[in-house]
Amino acid sequence: MYICKNSRAGLAAIAFFVALNTAQAQSITFLTEENPPFNFTQAGKPAGISTEIITEMIKRADLKARFEILHWDTAYRRAQADKDTCLYSTARLAERERLFRWIGPITNNKWVLVAKSDFSAAINNDADARKYKIGAIKTDAKAEFLRAKAITNISYSDTEIEIPPKLFLPKDDPARIDLWVSGLHAYQTVAVNAKVTGIKTVYVVGEQPLFLACSPRTADDVFNKLRTAEQSMRKDGTWNKLITDSEKRFAK
Repeated sequence: MYICKNSRAGLAAIAFFVALNTAQAQSITFLTEENPPFNFTQAGKPAGISTEIITEMIKRADLKARFEILHWDTAYRRAQADKDTCLYSTARLAERERLFRWIGPITNNKWVLVAKSDFSAAINNDADARKYKIGAIKTDAKAEFLRAKAITNISYSDTEIEIPPKLFLPKDDPARIDLWVSGLHAYQTVAVNAKVTGIKTVYVVGEQPLFLACSPRTADDVFNKLRTAEQSMRKDGTWNKLITDSEKRFAK
């Protein structure tokens, strides 16, 4: 069953239920965001590479699951506080280590700096990137990653779709940015949704493995079932097959 409702932030929160044995299965909530090709909404349902892996884990763990697609900031806060709740796809940064219980990695992502097509400066290293104002999402791992590299001239937005138009603002507009940090696979889709064209990647900031991050209040038996399911998928080759098949389907 699929249920759609509006969140306070105005984004559709999509609740999707999966269960093998509803009468007996334990329940857990999975929170995620619109971040294709890893996790996103397709025809009103959660989809993407990471979602397919999580769904297989649920089946093997014999759990009843509820998916919600939210703004990242909202999902990130809830995943730390709510009982039996997990967040994906999540970078496992040092400052986050004690905030969650971790499973994975479930996949990998490259992070890039995006600019207007007429951006002519060369960015060959982190020092070059420090010269520019960079757009990012609040509490997002990419922003934390930049700060760890001493790249601190960051302009924050609540959602990623707000960021691309800021590349095209007049130079004297305080909201204008020079660069945008995004996922290599995701930025083009975000730009299309923002009705923005004429952009390009100028620098690969880094590559990060992405994990399932569960609330500290997740029951031990539920967490252990998920971890065992993930390990069994790797052992029998299912994880690798899902990754390979999904990447082919979601390749741009």
